[in-house]
Amino acid sequence: MPVGVRLRGAQRASRRRPAPPRPGRGTARRPRAACPRSSRSRSFAASAEFQRQQIVKGTREGLDAARARGRVGGRPRALTSEQITDARILLGAGQTRTAVAARVCVSRWTLSRAFATASR
Repeated sequence: MPVGVRLRGAQRASRRRPAPPRPGRGTARRPRAACPRSSRSRSFAASAEFQRQQIVKGTREGLDAARARGRVGGRPRALTSEQITDARILLGAGQTRTAVAARVCVSRWTLSRAFATASR
């Protein structure tokens, strides 16, 4: 067989992909056992947990102090109780919800939620 023919066959063989492993032949990966943590990673984890507890504690203390001063967290209400009362009067007078909402500068949906919340 000429040398060139043998080389072409070797080149083709090197370009072929290896066959995928067949199941049941010991090629499947076994699940790894939980590796023991080193002392360094344990100390980092303990330090991070302690820092997180300190942050949570400080946040709670700050919120409690703000509540004691009369501060309430969260987003402010879109409508005051007086505006809700005025809107009810306007609705009773025959105006539409769209017109009343435009007059108090909120959406119809916000107006409906304000009525539902105020009636509770």
